[in-house]
Amino acid sequence: TVLAAQIAGIIDDAAGKGLVIRAIGIGFGGPVNREQGVVATSFHVGGWSVFPLAAWVAEQVRDSLGAVPVVLENDSNAAALGEALVGAGRGARVVVYSNAGSGIGSGLVIDGQLYRGRASGEMELGHLRLSRDAGILEDSSAGWAIDRAVRGAVAAEPAGALARAATATSAPPSARLLPAALAAGDATAQRILDMAAGHYAHALSHVVHLLNPDVIVLGGGVATIGEPWRGSVERQLDALLMAPLRPSPPVRLATLGEDVVPVGVALAALGDESPAARRGEP
Repeated sequence: TVLAAQIAGIIDDAAGKGLVIRAIGIGFGGPVNREQGVVATSFHVGGWSVFPLAAWVAEQVRDSLGAVPVVLENDSNAAALGEALVGAGRGARVVVYSNAGSGIGSGLVIDGQLYRGRASGEMELGHLRLSRDAGILEDSSAGWAIDRAVRGAVAAEPAGALARAATATSAPPSARLLPAALAAGDATAQRILDMAAGHYAHALSHVVHLLNPDVIVLGGGVATIGEPWRGSVERQLDALLMAPLRPSPPVRLATLGEDVVPVGVALAALGDESPAARRGEP
């Protein structure tokens, strides 16, 4: 398979550089059963639910590496660990990380250790309901929800800054149009950003009221909007907190970029004590 060939290529590349692979970490975009090394549910890509991914990878590398530990981790948990230990949360005791992109995830790190709930997962911020009868946070603040709002604005304001930017590109209108429009002071772009950031801040306010972390780190594709996104979330979050918890914990942008999940799962794999990792076998 393509994936098996890619794994073999990574092993060959490491050997060519004289590197020793002591453990393997896998970051998966959805809930996983970490103790069993099994994908629990795949929301974005079909065919992966209830798949024993850690055992499959262990089998692929057995001939070349032997029975090395293989750790399967939720990608947001992995990113949280990476940012907490060597990224934007470094030095803080309690770190909440959240990524917004194709979905919304989050992770919690306390004293350098990932918080673990039941085997089915934890910290599913994107599935938090903002009121009893409302949808989940992803419906208003995931990347695709912002894309939808941008498309609506382009259609409603054909002479607006977003429509002009869309005309200048060959790609469909999306959140990628926001930074330039925001830099130009476009009110519609600011409204779209503040709406999505406001819902996000609302969800994070519940996190702060329950956990009161030392720092909140924002990652994912939406966070590449940069300071306008971070600032809007932090400003609106502070207004939603009870007085004793103000000012809000500092809200920072993630610093590890596209390496955040690989760095996090590497750290998780090298420090792992789960049964699935200790077995290093199906």
